[in-house]
Amino acid sequence: MNKRNSAYLQVTRKCNNGCIFCSNPVFEKELELDVLFSEIKRLKETGVNEIVLTGGEPTTYKKIFELIDFIISENLKFRIISNGVNFVDKEFVGKLKENGLEHVHVSIHHYIEDVADKLSQVKGHFKKTLQGIRNLIDVGVYVDINSTINSLNSGCLSKFIEFMIKKYPEIGHYVFNNLDPGNSDGVHQSRAGQNPWIIAKFSDMELELSKMVDVLKENNKTFRIERVPLCYMRGFEECSTETRKIVKDEVYRCSFVQKDSDENVIRTVNPGFDRIKADICKNCKLNDICVGVQKEYVNIYSSSEISPSFENPVLIEKKILENE
Repeated sequence: MNKRNSAYLQVTRKCNNGCIFCSNPVFEKELELDVLFSEIKRLKETGVNEIVLTGGEPTTYKKIFELIDFIISENLKFRIISNGVNFVDKEFVGKLKENGLEHVHVSIHHYIEDVADKLSQVKGHFKKTLQGIRNLIDVGVYVDINSTINSLNSGCLSKFIEFMIKKYPEIGHYVFNNLDPGNSDGVHQSRAGQNPWIIAKFSDMELELSKMVDVLKENNKTFRIERVPLCYMRGFEECSTETRKIVKDEVYRCSFVQKDSDENVIRTVNPGFDRIKADICKNCKLNDICVGVQKEYVNIYSSSEISPSFENPVLIEKKILENE
């Protein structure tokens, strides 16, 4: 079996949500099929064997079925990252399944309706996302959950997980992304950077992050955590997405839709490309496998929360490689 080698492909920057923390702010542009086909062929030539469709909201792309047909014709696997809203349409979900959809990451960021709708800035979308998740599961699509860590949920992460596990016991994997206050596409500042109040402090999330991990482990769920330094992941460092990429010598590859170009701009970057280290990190035993902190976070909150860890990095690396 070939090792998975994924690339993220933005097909549109249009979206039916307006999340106040979005790392890829919306603008009215999506790419033509010929541009996407050319990009997929180029990625395949570099050894990519899986395309992850993202956006914006990729399910709003009007030619998504033609795009999926082409990906499959190139003998590539694919996944979709979605806010789940359009999956409320059972017929749409069924057609996607018939056309080869097997795996979706659905983004949901709170378990209380009013707060969730405040985060998406669209009333009623929380209920649609919940129903969309159920529709996907019912037709046999494998669902992962993507969730941000932000100032409105950092104090109740464990309750969020308890809610999700109770409602969807079938879901086995969760990904938690701390907010990106920078410009992930290299050009456009994220909405989190424009709304710094939504960014949670590491010290505010520390206790709930640990409690959440305990709940996940007790229920035999797997998980990954991104943009959190290892000094705030004590006891579960091997679940850091960036640390895993460092240990396995992987890169992040994404094709971004750009506002003023007819083509995608490709970014293939190392896990810590936008991070910095505090002076105290020099004393940390995990310094070589921790990417540090985003510079924009330091500009907002400083690096005073960072402290050295004295865990054995060899044991963490061993856990990661054994997990493979």
